[in-house]
Amino acid sequence: MSHKMDSNKLEKHYWIWPIAIYLFLGGLGGGTLFVAGMFDILYGPEAGYITALAVLAGVACLGFGSFLLVFELGQPLVFLRVFLSGTAILKYGACLLILAMGFGFVNFLYYLPAEWQLFYYSWTWIRDLCCWLMAICGLGVMVYTGVFLASMKAKAFWNTPALPVLFTVSALSTATVLLAILAGVWPMPADFTVQLAGAAHAAEFDAHKLVEELHFIDSILVIAEVIVLLVYVLMMRAAGNITARTIAIKWLQGAWAPLFWGGMICLGLVIPFFCYRLGGAGAEFIAPVLVLAAGLLLRFMVVFSDQRHEIAGERRFYNRLPKGDEAFLHEWKAPY
Repeated sequence: MSHKMDSNKLEKHYWIWPIAIYLFLGGLGGGTLFVAGMFDILYGPEAGYITALAVLAGVACLGFGSFLLVFELGQPLVFLRVFLSGTAILKYGACLLILAMGFGFVNFLYYLPAEWQLFYYSWTWIRDLCCWLMAICGLGVMVYTGVFLASMKAKAFWNTPALPVLFTVSALSTATVLLAILAGVWPMPADFTVQLAGAAHAAEFDAHKLVEELHFIDSILVIAEVIVLLVYVLMMRAAGNITARTIAIKWLQGAWAPLFWGGMICLGLVIPFFCYRLGGAGAEFIAPVLVLAAGLLLRFMVVFSDQRHEIAGERRFYNRLPKGDEAFLHEWKAPY
């Protein structure tokens, strides 16, 4: 049949690595804005001094990820056509990326050092509004990174509702560790503490306490990610689609089994969980690095599992196309 149905050529296409990194950075950036926004909403706007640098890092991740998305198209100016489509999922993702970066950056501006004496500090309603909006848009970006792949019906291993769930949990986990790494680094003043809002939180809150809570949250998230990941792969292993089942076997007991069991499950998720439980340097340095590496490895493994299967009616369509030697193509000739 036609070369258009040759999945081997698609598997080694140049777009593989930019898309994998874009999905990782999109989930990481969107998750960071969501988690930071939720902490600011929960503990009050003053908590933004602790999470401000993480918000800026999240905006930077989204910006670089957007560059990779445009680079993947091959012709950057063509990217503008994305916004002309009324139904393309890529359009909604691009809009969410732009909004999340805008709201996150404006929110960050309000936490720049006070000695800079910027004129907009008194407009706190803009800061509070952007905090809510960046959290909402960040959540949308996280979910979109999985929906972007799951919407491709010809990719058997991607076309499942479980993929957006897996990417969302993974994005929350990587965002949590990024926030823990950057909490209180800058521009938080020295000896800064936050008085929690509400009678139920009548206590002071600082960067160290936030990091402890983030480590506890991520220890729960890595357990959830192990469960969702195993359910996803085992569900593909039991699928009726031959292509999806073949890829799942490759993950579980084939050529990619060492990466899946050793790299993803053991090093990327199980060991970080025990590092969090033991505390100390393992929780501060080892676990975050392993969780971030596992998030990137997951995207690469999923994106490289892009073998396609025929969608309904595809073979019949190609078989009905003219081959070029049909009689009717040569029967009519111009009289001159």
